[in-house]
Amino acid sequence: MPTPSVEASTDWGVRIGNTVPLVISLFLASVVFWMPLTRTTASWLAVALTIFFTYWVLRSYSVAVAVWIGLRRIRQWERTDWPAHFQAWRSKHPGAEVEAWDWPRHIVIIPNYKEDEDSLSGTVEAIAEQANAQQVIVVLAMEAREPGANEKAARLVERYQAKLGGMFATFHPHGLPGDTPGKGSNEAWAAREAFSRLIEDGRDDIRRYTITSCDADALFHQRHFAALNYMFLTARDRYRTFWQPTIFNSNNIWDIPAPLRIPDGLSGINRTANLVLPLSLKFPTSCYSLSWEMLHTVDYWDEEVIPEDWHIYMKCCYSLGDRVHVEPLYLPLGNDCVLTENYRKTLFAHYEQSKRHAWGASDIPYAWRAAFAKDTKLSRARGILIAATVTKVHTLWFSQWYLVTLGILVPTKLAALGAPMPHWWTHKAFQVPGPGWHPENAMTLSGWLNIGTKAGVIEPWMWLNLVGLFVALCIIPLFAMIAFEGRTRPPRPAHVTARHLVVQYAMWPAMMIITFFWASLPALHAQWRLASGRGLVYQVAEKNRRSAPAALVLQTADIPTTMSPQQENA
Repeated sequence: MPTPSVEASTDWGVRIGNTVPLVISLFLASVVFWMPLTRTTASWLAVALTIFFTYWVLRSYSVAVAVWIGLRRIRQWERTDWPAHFQAWRSKHPGAEVEAWDWPRHIVIIPNYKEDEDSLSGTVEAIAEQANAQQVIVVLAMEAREPGANEKAARLVERYQAKLGGMFATFHPHGLPGDTPGKGSNEAWAAREAFSRLIEDGRDDIRRYTITSCDADALFHQRHFAALNYMFLTARDRYRTFWQPTIFNSNNIWDIPAPLRIPDGLSGINRTANLVLPLSLKFPTSCYSLSWEMLHTVDYWDEEVIPEDWHIYMKCCYSLGDRVHVEPLYLPLGNDCVLTENYRKTLFAHYEQSKRHAWGASDIPYAWRAAFAKDTKLSRARGILIAATVTKVHTLWFSQWYLVTLGILVPTKLAALGAPMPHWWTHKAFQVPGPGWHPENAMTLSGWLNIGTKAGVIEPWMWLNLVGLFVALCIIPLFAMIAFEGRTRPPRPAHVTARHLVVQYAMWPAMMIITFFWASLPALHAQWRLASGRGLVYQVAEKNRRSAPAALVLQTADIPTTMSPQQENA
């Protein structure tokens, strides 16, 4: 089926499109420095920042509530007997034409390159332990250029084939025209090979299959594919649906440096919240499932695209229309955090992985071109919504740090030096407990002698303007998310001492520094390379474990739940 073009029609069009993310990001990050300098722009900035921080406080409380709801739903789904639940559903829908429980088949594609065999074995083992493992077919998507790939694949197939509905390996050739090394190109090759083997040669029905894109370190919950089986059978529109589990970087989170546990832990919190929030546009991320028929209709993943997850969703939307959507699958899926042989290399490797993730900004020009393409099947309104959401996520990835961290401080200090910020915005009418910092007093002796007063460098009270009060109100959902993030981790292993636990929580006040170096800066780096036309080389992140991960069940025993899955999904 024809799909909207990934590239612009000219080289200049490509360069201009690839520059747009960087231009927008730099503009948003810089406004706090230059807009306070003239009366007109200062007024615009004051209004814009008030709107932004109003959104920020509403978003913070919404995320906290959504995570609480999401963890309750996970607990309920973990306890559900899915075959029995399916029979109950059939009894309540006697007129529905639905296939038998064992009709679906689920292909899991595991693209990998120089992955540790033990890590791969853990992923396949988690699939083999599924209650409906005989309905699952594992495809080891190997890279032909990897030395020893054939032998490694043969050992894994021999070990697990009898426990599954099927298992085989494919070998992605190197150097194919228009083929960029990475997860998407490997998956596309593997899926086409599976189509030739199972559908063309095996004459099976493609409509009974789902395909799951799976990372090589993913650990599925024991009931994951039973839940997917239920959702596929009972879906209102199974051939236009993506199913997204709740992904947590939990497998080895206790082993990584303490500063990195904050961004890695919060990533799972944000993913859970986005699946719950009703107004959030949901995208498939990292590990996800969809019908094989839909994937085959759009001709699989684009081999030249590195960020394959959001891109394949947009490709399906633009090719097939408004019906394409994402449904949450409220079961946890554990991934590994980046971990190398030493502390310094782990910090650097995490930066490189963040830069690769931020390369998704390359989808911004694609999204806008496809939204207005003549051959798109998507409505104009939804096409613009998708493109605007992709733009917002990736431009705020870099600029959000400046808006949140400096959005009050810099305009306020510039106003103290004479910048014409409106009085209604700078007026500090709200006094709240907390350290009030006055660095402008540090240049005088009296400033240091008057510690504890407003004339000193620091005082025990903060005087806040309206947007400052909004930020202060966010401390409550922040504490809630810290608590929720702790509940999503496996039990603390023996090698993590109580001292390490104290250090972990002592890192939270340094979140501003941590998010700058491992979130904002990698995003700028990725967008700079994109704009300069230098491209990105896909590098597999090194992920090790000091010990085997615990069973994938969240610590949600103290989170009350009163709703059934049917009520939760209503």
